[in-house]
Amino acid sequence: MNKLSLSMVSAAVSTALLSTAANAYVLGTENTGNIEVYGVVAVSAYGHTGDKANGESNISDYNIENETRVGFRGSKQMTDGINVIFQVESGYTDTDDWSGGGLGFRDTFVGIEGDYGKVTVGRQLTPMYEVVDWPFTNPGLGRVFDPAATGDIAYMYDRTESIRYFAPAMGNLNINVATGRAGNGDNAHWFGGAAKYKAFDAITLHATFEYGNNRKVSDAVEAGFEFDPTSPDGTPKQIAAKDGVITDTFTYLVGFEAPIASTGISIAGAYKYGQAENIATKNVDSQGSYSLIAQYWNGPLGIKLGYAATEDVDSDDNSNNREGSSVTSLQVMGVVNGFVPYVRVGMTDKLGWGAVTSDSQETFARVGLEYGF
Repeated sequence: MNKLSLSMVSAAVSTALLSTAANAYVLGTENTGNIEVYGVVAVSAYGHTGDKANGESNISDYNIENETRVGFRGSKQMTDGINVIFQVESGYTDTDDWSGGGLGFRDTFVGIEGDYGKVTVGRQLTPMYEVVDWPFTNPGLGRVFDPAATGDIAYMYDRTESIRYFAPAMGNLNINVATGRAGNGDNAHWFGGAAKYKAFDAITLHATFEYGNNRKVSDAVEAGFEFDPTSPDGTPKQIAAKDGVITDTFTYLVGFEAPIASTGISIAGAYKYGQAENIATKNVDSQGSYSLIAQYWNGPLGIKLGYAATEDVDSDDNSNNREGSSVTSLQVMGVVNGFVPYVRVGMTDKLGWGAVTSDSQETFARVGLEYGF
């Protein structure tokens, strides 16, 4: 059996790091299987302003964000009808724990493909979140349109350990379905699917859904006491008993992408609805959201304008009083020898991922550089 030696891998990785001529780099030889090294170098400076209670402007955040990640993917023929595919991808490098930059934290799976389609098993995006994330949250709309970020209602997942099936293309129609474990709840699972259809060789239509059961939102709390740091004499604070919350969830999205003739302009839009039903009380929290994006490209220069908003949460028992929020974002970018420098500015009343809606608008800005290899 042919194996990659340490010297071969070292030489190949060195070549991959130094070369910019290709989009991916092949390790080994044909009879060892094709293995590619790929990734994105993505670093940006981000800052935003917020308003103090008296209306005075205040710089409330500034940091350098590093979304650089790297991965390995490959394939090898196992039999005449079965081609084995595999991928291992790291998380971002700007998180201090293992899950941030750990190899295998992002999409990492093994699968088979052939005339029957493709099946993948492992850690991977759900069909629903893959569509939400792209094309409907860029530029900078995730804090409002991405339900994993808003914190309003936990009604879908982004990536989990799952089994995913991609059916063979049926003309202009592509369909995939998946199922997996749902977080850390007992007997918790989810099932979802997505369809993409190219109409008139121009307009792309999206439809996707996800259903989940027994999603653990919070644990039960027993009545008791806890330390109260505000008490001058150290008197503990009394804690009331609280039931745990487990929900069944459902969400769907419909959207489109459409170019406008030969103008270089294209638009994309989507509506997303999600709900979570408390299994014990049968109360339902639900929320609608929408995203609209327009972009224009003239050669290597691109301009992108996006707007996203969520509606107020509709809660049967009024236990969730989250208000709707919105974000408007403008991005100017270019492509220079494979590098993508960009500047993004915007306004929002969502002052951070998972934050409650503010009474005032925040101004934010990001300057960054990305390079895919």
